[in-house]
Amino acid sequence: MAASSPDFAGRRGAPWLASAMALAWGLGIAPVAWGQQQEITLDAASSDFDRRNERLLFREVRVQQGEMVISADAAESRDLDFSRGSWTFTGNVRIQSPMGTIESARATVSFANHRLLKASAEGAPARFSRSMPGEDARLVTGTANRIDYDLARGELELAGQASLRDGVREVSGGRLVYRIDEDRLIASTDEEGGERVRIVISPPGEGDEDSGGDGEPR
Repeated sequence: MAASSPDFAGRRGAPWLASAMALAWGLGIAPVAWGQQQEITLDAASSDFDRRNERLLFREVRVQQGEMVISADAAESRDLDFSRGSWTFTGNVRIQSPMGTIESARATVSFANHRLLKASAEGAPARFSRSMPGEDARLVTGTANRIDYDLARGELELAGQASLRDGVREVSGGRLVYRIDEDRLIASTDEEGGERVRIVISPPGEGDEDSGGDGEPR
């Protein structure tokens, strides 16, 4: 099943506008209070200050601010007090937050005024996952060449061979954007129009938690 529609943000694409569909995914991601400053802690196995090149290098590093935790084999930055600029994390990067977990080979994290502002993860692919609570709990997973998380805008974006799935529904396309405050998922093609939007619905099978013992839907 494929779909297309007028431009979204200047690109040919397919806005997935039905709020009921977005709610059916059950992402239920609570917005992060970005405006609130919180203490930042850093733990590492080792550190190296390259004064000549103005670089700070860390191995086996873990950075935490509130419920946001970033860990990686290595990290590099020019600013230790997190007042500005960006950090580059490489090797087994893991970003954990209330909206879920991102895993990638590399990530760039931006800070402003001691607040974590944005995180951009890249991989082949980068991966996203979130376990949903409740009686109808499902594991929501996603993959893309790049996953961006913008705390200030309350937005999660998967770009480049992007897909999101929960075991029943799968949405794929060149770009998937989840607007947290609006509880809205928008899918679009890539800039060249080569990755059209595709939505696949898998009916529950025999033995599925949504089916009765006789294999028929409840």
